[in-house]
Amino acid sequence: MKKCMILGLALLAGSVAQAATVDFHAFNIRNNDGSITAPWDSDMSIIENAAGDGFSAMTPRSGQKVGYGTNAFDGCELNDLASVDWDKVSGAANVSYLNIWVTDGTNYAVISSENDYRGTDFATRNQWKIFEYGPGAGFDWLFDAGTGGRSSQYLTLNGSNATLADISDDVKIFAGPVGPTVGVGTGAPRGGYGFNLIYGDTASNFLGAYHLENLTVTLNKGAGPEVFAASAPVPEPATVSLLLMGLGGLAARARRKKA
Repeated sequence: MKKCMILGLALLAGSVAQAATVDFHAFNIRNNDGSITAPWDSDMSIIENAAGDGFSAMTPRSGQKVGYGTNAFDGCELNDLASVDWDKVSGAANVSYLNIWVTDGTNYAVISSENDYRGTDFATRNQWKIFEYGPGAGFDWLFDAGTGGRSSQYLTLNGSNATLADISDDVKIFAGPVGPTVGVGTGAPRGGYGFNLIYGDTASNFLGAYHLENLTVTLNKGAGPEVFAASAPVPEPATVSLLLMGLGGLAARARRKKA
């Protein structure tokens, strides 16, 4: 049975149902000199949109890398991921690519999608690269049956490029390591988020600025697909209640003064 608890869902004030929105976070990954901790290059940046549905990034030099991630999908089965979509506002020709940390509880890997994956069916898309895999058990743990491998960095099953539909239900998205980690390369996202959009890598591919918005992620959950939109956090019900109580108290105080 497929199980996926979406964390960080925004609950609209005055509404019983949960809104299908998730909170993303902007973070730095790597400097021009290959270092992966602060101080960060002053000419490298990533700034989240006011709406919380995308970002503006700048990586003018080779090696610089930034990310936009969420832990909302941690614990979800990778093969539940149906599609990712967003609107490019401006910037370089290359699209911001996906890096997804996955594990079966023992092994781990970073599954990546490059090229323009927007709006495609991930159950049939066969352009999935695999990086940072470990701790050395090969690739068969990703599948229920068959022999997994890697060809030109693409994940393969029985010699053909694999799709997410081929991935075992036991393979789930997880937060990944935070900070320097033995056996993990400098380009891997370490923000504590399992699902990440990445910008930057080499000057020839990602030189300059990039802007995207209207980010959505679709998961196959239960009876059918469910779309989750990136959005700025909405105050929790308790916070809203306290705010309303405070406003009510101020109004009552004002009435007493008038009396």
